[in-house]
Amino acid sequence: MKDRTWERLYTIPQKIFSFHATRPVLLLRGLVLLILGLCGIYDPVFILTLLTMIIGGVLLLFAVASFLMAWRSGRGSTSLLLLFALLGAVGIGLLIRPLFIDMILMVVFGVWLLVAGLWGILSVQKRFGHLILPMPGLVAALVGILLIVAPFFGVAAVSWTIALLMLLSGAQMLLLALGVDAGKWVIPDGNREGKR
Repeated sequence: MKDRTWERLYTIPQKIFSFHATRPVLLLRGLVLLILGLCGIYDPVFILTLLTMIIGGVLLLFAVASFLMAWRSGRGSTSLLLLFALLGAVGIGLLIRPLFIDMILMVVFGVWLLVAGLWGILSVQKRFGHLILPMPGLVAALVGILLIVAPFFGVAAVSWTIALLMLLSGAQMLLLALGVDAGKWVIPDGNREGKR
């Protein structure tokens, strides 16, 4: 008989995050998202720092799992022990200094934007010779310079974006939990009227 443990574990996130959950689950998720979104709007670094720490915790769990697998194999697999050390170091770093790691990631993203923007400007200018066509590359390069010079603004912008998405998702879940079909305000559905 086939073991369906992994299939059950795989369906747990689908049941938790699905919009077809029960009303109490939707209500609870909507309230949690609204609270987190409001905290993220109030403190622009809160959400991204929280997500970074959650990722660090998950990496630590994977590190413990790889260590246990290496220990259970009996031979102490070198690749699993190396994976344990790497995941453990990154997870601890994300838990201890999440804001510092976020700012490093913003600087890396800024360098990438700067290089991609300059490449876009040079390649378009060389090929077409117009002034308007290189504008996306110029904007990307300017945003890249801003992220390199002031990575905190990038962290704040990403946090505010995530917080706004959390607020909108939380409001949608609360409306669904309260029985309000928010979709009919946006997209008219003729089939639903026919059923009534």
